[in-house]
Amino acid sequence: MGGYTPESVRRASIVHSFPAAAVADMLNAADEEHIKRLNKENEIGGEARRVVGDVAVAMGVVLGDTGPRMSVWDPANMQRVVAAAKALKKERDGYKAAYEFKPASMRLEGPGAEMLAARLDDIDELRATIVSQAREIARLKGESA
Repeated sequence: MGGYTPESVRRASIVHSFPAAAVADMLNAADEEHIKRLNKENEIGGEARRVVGDVAVAMGVVLGDTGPRMSVWDPANMQRVVAAAKALKKERDGYKAAYEFKPASMRLEGPGAEMLAARLDDIDELRATIVSQAREIARLKGESA
């Protein structure tokens, strides 16, 4: 960058009627600003690649060369991470829908879940007692007939 020759600066200064030193200063300032922007974009791109890499590791997607002239960071290669994330979301949504379809008593969740579980145990115990007493009544009725 910045490879301005004295001749290119002289031609630019003639075309724009600026002193050669002013043109050189403007070109150098433009170069510096361009380099700053380029470095910032590279920094942002590096952060994005790091995030995609972390997500790939977490999801078990191996980012590697997947074809001729493809690099790890090729957009088509990184798209595999997006596809895996979409598939995982779809699977999660399916589980969530199936879970939410169940009544709260089957999910045993939220405040009082332990109390609800204990009440269900009590209900099962009461049911067993009623069945046992009904059998006893039926037996006694059979003896008295």
